[in-house]
Amino acid sequence: MAVLLTPQAPRPSTSDPRATNRKSNASHIVIVTQSLLMTSSFSNLSLAEPLARAVAEMGYENMTPIQEQAIPVVLQGKDVMGAAQTGTGKTAAFSLPLLQRMMKHENASTSPARHPVRALVLLPTRELADQVAQQVKLYAKYTNLRSAVVFGGMDMKPQTLELKKGVEVL
Repeated sequence: MAVLLTPQAPRPSTSDPRATNRKSNASHIVIVTQSLLMTSSFSNLSLAEPLARAVAEMGYENMTPIQEQAIPVVLQGKDVMGAAQTGTGKTAAFSLPLLQRMMKHENASTSPARHPVRALVLLPTRELADQVAQQVKLYAKYTNLRSAVVFGGMDMKPQTLELKKGVEVL
């Protein structure tokens, strides 16, 4: 399963030779052009209780268009490539279904071997990586799923120690 959600970029013109050579392996492509109009409720998602509690605690009630379109597809285990403006909820759009699908692997074991990396989230900047990691921790705070963030330009020792504890989302 692959999920790619990016800030919305202008589409290349049909006269652009690069546009005709592009192929997508994504099962679904979601490009949201609507405003922040909110429609479906998070309570309709049937998220695991720990995730639903965290979402409700964060004040989430209605999904944004990118969330409404991407979450059900990702919950089915299908690939998604989506684009939406900054601030429209792309992090929740990929991380909530990701965490939901990982709940079957949740365990209370303290053994790092019981917490292998199951999801790798790649981001272009440290700041965005840190922001996404904080959101994932908030969504997963009532679960036994572990997450961590690592990036260059920092002392590797604390990051290595964190990884050795075991993390499902990196």
